[in-house]
Amino acid sequence: MTGWLLGTLLATSALILLVLLIREPVRRRFGSRVAYGLWLIPAARLLMPTLTHTVERSVPAAPPLEPLIHPVVDEPLLLANVSPTAPSLLDQLGGWPNLLLVVWLGVAAGLFMSRLLAFRQDRRAILARGFEAGRIGSIRIVQSVEVSSPVAFGIFDRVIAVPADFDRLYDERERHLALDHELAHHRSGDLAINYIAFVLLCLQWFNPLAWVAHAAFRFDQEAACDARVLDKVKARDRVDYGRAIAKAASGRALLFASALDRRNTLHRRLKSMLTNPTAGKRTTGKLLIMTAVALALPLTATRAIEYVDVPAPPAPDAPTAPAAPLVPAVMAVQPVAPVAPVPPTPPAHNMSLQVDGDNVTINGQVRHWKDLTPAEKEHIRGEIARARAEMSRHKVDRAQIEREVREALEDAKIDHRELRRDLAEARVEIDQAMREIDAHAVQIRRSGQDPEAIKAQVRASLKAVEAIDVEAITRSAMASVNPAAIAASVASAEAAMAAAEAQLERIEVQIETAGEQSEDDDD
Repeated sequence: MTGWLLGTLLATSALILLVLLIREPVRRRFGSRVAYGLWLIPAARLLMPTLTHTVERSVPAAPPLEPLIHPVVDEPLLLANVSPTAPSLLDQLGGWPNLLLVVWLGVAAGLFMSRLLAFRQDRRAILARGFEAGRIGSIRIVQSVEVSSPVAFGIFDRVIAVPADFDRLYDERERHLALDHELAHHRSGDLAINYIAFVLLCLQWFNPLAWVAHAAFRFDQEAACDARVLDKVKARDRVDYGRAIAKAASGRALLFASALDRRNTLHRRLKSMLTNPTAGKRTTGKLLIMTAVALALPLTATRAIEYVDVPAPPAPDAPTAPAAPLVPAVMAVQPVAPVAPVPPTPPAHNMSLQVDGDNVTINGQVRHWKDLTPAEKEHIRGEIARARAEMSRHKVDRAQIEREVREALEDAKIDHRELRRDLAEARVEIDQAMREIDAHAVQIRRSGQDPEAIKAQVRASLKAVEAIDVEAITRSAMASVNPAAIAASVASAEAAMAAAEAQLERIEVQIETAGEQSEDDDD
């Protein structure tokens, strides 16, 4: 248990640090939704059990039990007068490992319960000083004086709370977009994920890196929700959405709700809204995350070796020499001719077989066919049959290989067209972003940002897009599929299989001939 906890702590800390380092480059390349998915990597590692490898080891067999012979003593042992040592309080609690485990879980449980009670108290205050203004499906819209910006909370009783002066602070389009944002939190399961994330944080309350990661995780969650909303609206709605989240920046922070400390993250959220990757890039990013999870779990898993003791077989007793028969003294003792030792039959997986006329070479020993036992002859025929069956399973399917080569070439051509289309779309989107920045330069300056600095970042993105060499990427993909080399490999494999089959046929003919000659000699 202690080994798993220590290994899991070190592995998750390393994976958290990796996510913190790559989340911004991933956001710029694949979007905020993919960056949010990076947190699956350390979360999955926390649930990874220990990989146990079983190793068998031989131990000497236990000697036979002998009867106990108690020595005779002159004086009795006064064991009754010896009092056992009283265990210490630490020993009674199970030692240091158990004590540390109790402290760790106690602090984690106390932290979780205290934050849960505080959240429930805020929830009661919001609902007590508000009224239901409407419903969207099973989600209640509550106007309350306890909130100054929209906030979503509740897993079973789902609520979106808005300020009492919501209609005055936000215009119609801003209200619609703000509610879309909170609805996206409910529909994507973000609120349930917040509970799980805080439980994992409580289990690592002593790790400073976990607290940094939790704050980064909540920001990535909000940025991903922004991306979900913006994916469904038109380009002209981006400015209205930016004004809506800017007005909501002063809202209160609720731990298990959708709101966080938006005042410190507003600038970064507005900046992340400029990233608008295509659907193809998002799909590629999700596939990369799944691959990273599949690689990170076995590579960082805690490993343990479990030894299984297997008693060694006892050494056989030395054979007892038979008693010499009693013979009369006058009889001459006739010498006994030595018996030729019978060579042991080699195991099937170590047998080396050659046939030359009537002679059969098995593991370097030349034997005549008629001298083989029936079991050895049957064993040889069985080895040949197994070899032929194994060769039949490895037949080269030339048609299938050629079909796969053609499919690979077609896939490379399709990827080339998709890549050129993605680059063209990226150029169009960058041009559109430049026009939007110029059109809303005044509003951007009012929010505390420099339009020229944003345009410089957009120009840098355009240069990065134009620097991509589509033709070089296509040539590299096409070079990885060489039909001539594949055809040569297939021909070589077919020739090797044909030679092996011919050799088996020669051995079978020689064996059949040797068997017929042996039967003729017996007759």
